[in-house]
Amino acid sequence: MYKIRIHGRGGQGARLAAKIIGMAAYLEGKNAQAFSIYGAERRGAPVAAFVRIDDREILERGYIHDPDCVIVLDDTLLGSSEIGVFNGLKPGSLVLINTKRKTPFKPPKGVEVVPVCATDIALEIFGKPIFNTVMLGPFVRLTGVVKLNSIKDAIFHQIGKRKKYLVEQNLKAVQRCYNLVCPLEEKK
Repeated sequence: MYKIRIHGRGGQGARLAAKIIGMAAYLEGKNAQAFSIYGAERRGAPVAAFVRIDDREILERGYIHDPDCVIVLDDTLLGSSEIGVFNGLKPGSLVLINTKRKTPFKPPKGVEVVPVCATDIALEIFGKPIFNTVMLGPFVRLTGVVKLNSIKDAIFHQIGKRKKYLVEQNLKAVQRCYNLVCPLEEKK
């Protein structure tokens, strides 16, 4: 089972990103769970979303305490021990952080940290900081858990129903960030 935890702030799209990843897995014939917690349920408050993906039926329920991948949409969450962005990381875990800083924190041994300037790409493509889908490009490129075309199809299913004009921009953003990130094998 592959486990993903997404941290962000209310209004940044952590929930939607989780739904898109889950839908992509489903479109590939896999089993998936995508859910979120809100806490204070207001714009700007810390939120977390979770995704489980497996080829077999998923019987596990509850929060993900031992993620294989953590996606951080807002690097201001890094300093909060209350939120626990890095709790449960183990050797082999991947952390994708939307940040301009090269090394925003010292990772535990065996954890790969990849900073991504998703906000800059979002501002260029959308004209505003819509970076949740931008972060899906590096996620696909570095994990291989789902295929890029499945993410694109899931974006159409999740966003296209409501805002068709945003679908093309989101597809462009995912592809742009996917192309910017080198697979981990090439980095070594």
